[in-house]
Amino acid sequence: MSQLLDLLDAATEARVNNPQLRPSVLASLRLGAGAGYLRYGRLTTFRHDSEIREIISQGECTLSDDEQTRITLEARDTHQVTTVGGLTAYPLGKGKRIHGVLLVEDPKPEVGPLLADLFLQWCAVAEFTSLEKAELIDENFQLREEIKQQFSDKNIIAVSGAFRRVLEAARRVAASTATVLIHGETGTGKELIARVIHAHSNRANGPFVAINCGALSESLLESELFGHVKGAFTGAIADRKGKFEAANGGSIFLDEIGEVSPAMQVRLLRVLQEMEIERVGDTKTRKLDVRVVAATNRVLEKEVEKGTFRADLYYRLNVVYLHIPPLRQRPEDIPHLVEHFLNIYCQRNVKFIDSISRDVLEVLTRYPWPGNVRELENCMEKIVVMAPAKEITPDLLPMSVMAYDPHQENDKAAGLVSFEARLSAYMQAETHTCLERGGADLYDVVRAKWERYLFEAVLNACSNNKSRAAQILGITRNTLNTRLKELCDVKRQWTVE
Repeated sequence: MSQLLDLLDAATEARVNNPQLRPSVLASLRLGAGAGYLRYGRLTTFRHDSEIREIISQGECTLSDDEQTRITLEARDTHQVTTVGGLTAYPLGKGKRIHGVLLVEDPKPEVGPLLADLFLQWCAVAEFTSLEKAELIDENFQLREEIKQQFSDKNIIAVSGAFRRVLEAARRVAASTATVLIHGETGTGKELIARVIHAHSNRANGPFVAINCGALSESLLESELFGHVKGAFTGAIADRKGKFEAANGGSIFLDEIGEVSPAMQVRLLRVLQEMEIERVGDTKTRKLDVRVVAATNRVLEKEVEKGTFRADLYYRLNVVYLHIPPLRQRPEDIPHLVEHFLNIYCQRNVKFIDSISRDVLEVLTRYPWPGNVRELENCMEKIVVMAPAKEITPDLLPMSVMAYDPHQENDKAAGLVSFEARLSAYMQAETHTCLERGGADLYDVVRAKWERYLFEAVLNACSNNKSRAAQILGITRNTLNTRLKELCDVKRQWTVE
């Protein structure tokens, strides 16, 4: 018994040193033959359809291969231990599933059942690992296809000439190896353009690795970009590849490149110049073949002037410069983007919305979208989720979008105070004037002035139709006529219906 335990320990150690099925079985059979427990051993494994998958043998058998195969298949079909001369066949499996058959010639007592049980476990593990690997490969392929579909040109909404020019430039530069710097506000689609460059390059079948440089501290960013070796710092329990190594043969997208520290800028400059890296805590240099695409929402020329960004790194990155215009500068894209996101989120939320009111499209087109396409996408997702019917109406719009006043924004841009502030100042001035002259008609004076502008606007909108104007104002037509006579010094022609 102790000898069998020694054989089991030796076989287990061989399995630990090399956990693959073939070397583990060969080592175990070799150990058994060397210790005199058997003269010859052979393991035949089967697929799910019972066809032979693999044959692993050690030593010389007295029977021919055809005879061994016959005995193997007999043991597989009968599920019984079969002995012919000095050769014994052990079926490995329970029930209908037979993973394999072990043949041993001239075995010592109990060594055959021991190896059969051991090899059965190894075959089951190998089969499970093979299936899991196949599933992972299939899942990886499906994910790659989904990403290609998600970031394909078909999903890029480009109606405006400005954005179409950016796309065309991205496709042209894709064929080269030049480093690209993409500039644009947050949410304009910088990563989307970077993926277009990768998809149209000769590296399209290679990896595309993206990292947000502004989201990590300097030490974490260094480890993420360049990797580290075991023991480089506390918590580094094993060697680890960085993003640059992971992107080897493909493209790496460095988002928010303007946020990196001066020390990291130096390291990045060396990588771009020499195309080689050193892992944190290592002295070995590793060569790279990576296409670098960087992006920022900062104006790096100004950062260079201020001294916060290295000029040499900027010139190294800025070989090809692409600027993505913000959404407010291409309002013609907004209706198409709305339709695109509406379709996406209706499918995800199992909803059917067949119409968008004209008022909603006008409000969405007028809004400047400081968060650009990302903000518009979030807005459309909320609208779809909250929509109770098949039509999108203005009441579903976020308050910030509905309350936007383009005139107030224009005043701010021109350095003027807001309309509300000017109105408040006017009211205060009229009040002081009334107090100074000792009048008691402040309400009538203010009302007359502003009511005239209100009536004028409503009548113009209604093509001077007083009945319609009175309906909009919520007063009777006679009241409107009376007020017009009081307000107008000059007779004018009104359409009466």
